[in-house]
Amino acid sequence: MAIAIPTQKIGQIGGEGLGPFGNIGASLDKTLPIKSIINGISSIIGFLTMLAAIWFLFQILFAGYQWITAGGEPKKLTEARDRIVHAFIGLVIVVAAWSMLAVVGQFFGFNSLVDPAEFIKNTTIK
Repeated sequence: MAIAIPTQKIGQIGGEGLGPFGNIGASLDKTLPIKSIINGISSIIGFLTMLAAIWFLFQILFAGYQWITAGGEPKKLTEARDRIVHAFIGLVIVVAAWSMLAVVGQFFGFNSLVDPAEFIKNTTIK
């Protein structure tokens, strides 16, 4: 029993999307400027997501340092705890925004917006 694997059409930016706008990506030619715009947006999103992850890591490490050096002072402990809470809230916001963008990209057929492989391919030296 052979399993049919769907293939991507030539000139299609993403996969076939859902809903009434699902075939927008399928009708685009590779020479159109929209491909460059989508790749640029994908690069910006990837860069900002990595920047947010690095910022989260920095905030967690700094809050941990604050917590360790607080010496039992309630005000310093509260500041460190608040920094940790704010860092996690920021991370949740970034992950939620990335997820919503993935859903919107799937709906319109532009799957390359949040594809990490596409971001790496666009940022590598050629």
